[in-house]
Amino acid sequence: MMPVIRRSLLILGCLFAASCNSNSPYYQILITAPEVVSLAPGESAQFDLTLERDGDELGELRVNLESEPEGITLAPEVVLPAGETLVTTPVTLTVAQDIQVTGTQRMLLLATNAVNDIESGATFYVVVQPPPQTQPDFAIALENRQLELFAGQSEFVRVTITRTAPFAGPVTLSIESPTLRITATPLVVTPEQTTVNFNIDTQTSTTRIPIPIAIVATSEDGRQVKTGLTLNVR
Repeated sequence: MMPVIRRSLLILGCLFAASCNSNSPYYQILITAPEVVSLAPGESAQFDLTLERDGDELGELRVNLESEPEGITLAPEVVLPAGETLVTTPVTLTVAQDIQVTGTQRMLLLATNAVNDIESGATFYVVVQPPPQTQPDFAIALENRQLELFAGQSEFVRVTITRTAPFAGPVTLSIESPTLRITATPLVVTPEQTTVNFNIDTQTSTTRIPIPIAIVATSEDGRQVKTGLTLNVR
């Protein structure tokens, strides 16, 4: 299951008022959502989104996805009814087949109290991976499409190679990365092997955001297949 974080923001009802007094509403909004979701075009992911509050203001709250690039949607709208303090709603995040962007997208979940014109937000990341590159006689698949690791840490990703006759040769695993701070020593997968652990290295200076890379398998005649992997670097 994807890692879950709780992000909170303290809201003062008198924040934009000309003057404040002790009767001004004040409350805390807590939004529980995935930290990172990694999808290819045409894919979707389901998860529970929890909205919780603590304080004086108990009006209706609504949570929507704001500032998203075109082609990324979240449904349904999450509503915390007036007078209630906690709601958990199953939602679906979808990346359109024809989306025009790839890479790491910073998203905003915005909780709005329309009556008092108060808003609070929580951020998370959607990593849009390019569609996999395929060949007719061999393919690769990852046990996990997302790795959690600290900057400077190394971690294994389990890779399965599927060969279709007559192809039965070795392939070499490597990576394509947008940064030189993420590397991997090429690994030859012999014809007798179908599943291997492929080591990914990061430097301590690696940026602490989700980073999309590609795992590449190359045959002896130079043909390649690729699939996306997201490194959630902490």
